[in-house]
Amino acid sequence: MGYKVRIGALAFCAIGLVTVGAHAQYVYTRGPNHVNMSGTRCRAAFGDEQDDLTHSVQETSVKGNVSAPIFVVCPITRRATAYYGDSLSSSLATEVTATALKADVEDDNTGESVRCTPFAQSIGGSIVWGTSRYACSTAGGCTSTPAGSYTSPPGGVSTLTWSNPFTSQTSVQWGLACNMPANSSIHSYEATVSSN
Repeated sequence: MGYKVRIGALAFCAIGLVTVGAHAQYVYTRGPNHVNMSGTRCRAAFGDEQDDLTHSVQETSVKGNVSAPIFVVCPITRRATAYYGDSLSSSLATEVTATALKADVEDDNTGESVRCTPFAQSIGGSIVWGTSRYACSTAGGCTSTPAGSYTSPPGGVSTLTWSNPFTSQTSVQWGLACNMPANSSIHSYEATVSSN
């Protein structure tokens, strides 16, 4: 009798694995979908500058003793091997369209401003760049270096925003590239993804 119970348990486990496997492929036909990323995902573009950054809870910061801004790359993760599209058709797509981006940054440097630029890798492999935004007192950020010595409000952040950052460029790899001066940090960033 115990033997039959074990066989039944094995069969149940096998069915559970098949069911889990069937849901591994993510089908995206509804939107928008918001992809939230922690600032701790950002890394120095050049390996020798990684030691100039600190990664703490929910943010990446540039140390106060650096003399020049650090170029950091902040990837936006999507489900790496999954396809987006309609499961009932043969037109599943690996690319998606980011219709909006935003980043919460803190700029405590009186001489230079945080600047972030969205990027996407095109199907052919080339990099497509969006418009740069600078931390400033204007909601959403400025498109040019702000006059004077802007710093974020005490204990607060400046939010940079982009609408249609790549002119509807579909991509499998995208994110933000930021120039971060000393005493600046990126807290979080987010993409809004549309269905194709």
